[in-house]
Amino acid sequence: MPYPLPPDVSERLQACIASGNYKSEDEVLREALSALEQRDRDKLRRWQEGNEIAMEQSRQNLSRPLNDDVVLARLRERLAAEGISD
Repeated sequence: MPYPLPPDVSERLQACIASGNYKSEDEVLREALSALEQRDRDKLRRWQEGNEIAMEQSRQNLSRPLNDDVVLARLRERLAAEGISD
């Protein structure tokens, strides 16, 4: 199904083809979608790794839950010190 591309996107596609690195708009779009999919996989992997680290630290009692009252009090102090809040 053809989709009318915005002029700036069309210009960028044509520039990619004109560079000689790609033979067609389809090739550019496939490469772009593959790059987006890889970026999403990398972000998910980093999130999962961070989660695993946090869970392991929790199992080893190296972390503790935040105390909401303490966090809010510190935030209020900072805001007041910067003249943002009363």
